[in-house]
Amino acid sequence: MKFFPLIVGFLMVFGCNSKPQSTTTVDDAKEKEANKITAKDIEKLKYTDYILSLDSQNAVNNWLKYQELSTQMDLLKKANLSFFKEEKKVMETFIKDFKAELPESTKTPTINARITVLETALLKLHSTAKLINVDKKVLLKDIKDLLIAFANLNLQINKKFELEAQEIDKP
Repeated sequence: MKFFPLIVGFLMVFGCNSKPQSTTTVDDAKEKEANKITAKDIEKLKYTDYILSLDSQNAVNNWLKYQELSTQMDLLKKANLSFFKEEKKVMETFIKDFKAELPESTKTPTINARITVLETALLKLHSTAKLINVDKKVLLKDIKDLLIAFANLNLQINKKFELEAQEIDKP
């Protein structure tokens, strides 16, 4: 019985770990750094980017939400995801205003279809970007999908104004 307090004291002294485990924090920091999206990662994405023609630019010049989205796309290409991490209500309001401000000259079924695809890609990236432990590949895929959707919207707007510019003689 005399040895019992001695054994308990011995276990307490040597049983407690005096050095904190720092490997988990180092591993977490490395994992976060590995999952961070950079501008180089986005540059490596393969897709065809379309810019607006002069006629198309004139048509959407007063479409403020399009101009804002175009600016956000440029920031996204620089790996700035802050716009896509906003509250869901802000994103839904932006999309609603984006559709409401659509100029009459660009209201066609093909452009409306591209806007719907763009809306889906925006909401998908928004939900993925807000996640804490999201895989880098998943986030890059959603970024690529959004960039493609925006490029396709630009392509459809360009096509509409190219068709209008063509003068076809009817017999």
